Amino acid sequence: MKGMPMKLSIIIPCYRVAAYLPACLDSVCMLPPDSVEILCVNDASPDECGQILAGYAARHPHVHVLTHGENRGLSAARNTGLDAAQGEYVLFLDSDDLLCADVTMGLVDQAQQGRLDILQAAYMLFDDGTDQELPAPPMARPTAVITGDACLAMQCAQGVFEPMTVIRLYRRGFLLQNGLRMAEGFLFEDELFTAPAFLRAGRVQVSDVLLYRYRQHGGGIMGGFAASAGWCGHYLRIVERLVALCAGDPLTPGQRALRKRAAAIALSIPKNIVAYRLAGDVRRETLGFVRVHGREIAGFAMSGGSVVLWVQGVLLRVSPSIFMKTYAFLRRLR
Repeated sequence: MKGMPMKLSIIIPCYRVAAYLPACLDSVCMLPPDSVEILCVNDASPDECGQILAGYAARHPHVHVLTHGENRGLSAARNTGLDAAQGEYVLFLDSDDLLCADVTMGLVDQAQQGRLDILQAAYMLFDDGTDQELPAPPMARPTAVITGDACLAMQCAQGVFEPMTVIRLYRRGFLLQNGLRMAEGFLFEDELFTAPAFLRAGRVQVSDVLLYRYRQHGGGIMGGFAASAGWCGHYLRIVERLVALCAGDPLTPGQRALRKRAAAIALSIPKNIVAYRLAGDVRRETLGFVRVHGREIAGFAMSGGSVVLWVQGVLLRVSPSIFMKTYAFLRRLR
């Protein structure tokens, strides 16, 4: 491996995924060890992840295990991998998902030849229990090489922007030059990585090549919202940070799109009460959060740069209860 340029670093955080980890690692270990390093970060997992990782590292020279002494969370694990990475490009892979290894190096070559800061690929959803492919949301269409700002604006306008980091190759030098790291201490942390990366990227391209297989577990996001109201504060903090990225006069197309997205995220706090049929203590706590922060949420909506968002913000400011009843009525009409 000495003297050979490292093309790709794959960063895999591992925590409580012993049931899925072998399949994940099998999907990447066939990649060439002379140009790919697989950085597995054991985030103090209490299950058999440590033994599984040790076994793979013993059999595959390009599997390297990094270990946290205590659990620090997904973002910290990704940052640990990023700090250790040597590849020209970085790919984040969640340890319960699968990579399409047969196309990976072709996409890396495409990124290198295009001198891309970001290359976005396609993904698919599959059911955890049956392995059957599931319907996926609309995907971004392939593009020529464009700026990240233009790409963000276009994808937001088309309703296909997907913030999750795992469907993109990132040039490591670009990340380092711009100080781009995962925000630690957040839920939905991908929002705070992908948006600034797009705003700062000079050369971006979208491919329709299927790179990533995303496992869907029972319950999914609905179970997360229904289990606790803790997500409300994370949403609001994310909105504050996204809006802070949109300073300047005039705003770029990407910044204008991001302002609208931030406003929509803010409004989703009260909307999620209806959309996920929250009940019991979680509903009461979420309603309490909306009552306390309603004017702030409404303010983000009213400054989102859209008449529709402004009207929703005004309605929320007048009455959170009427806002949610109106939203519930409109959902029934669809």
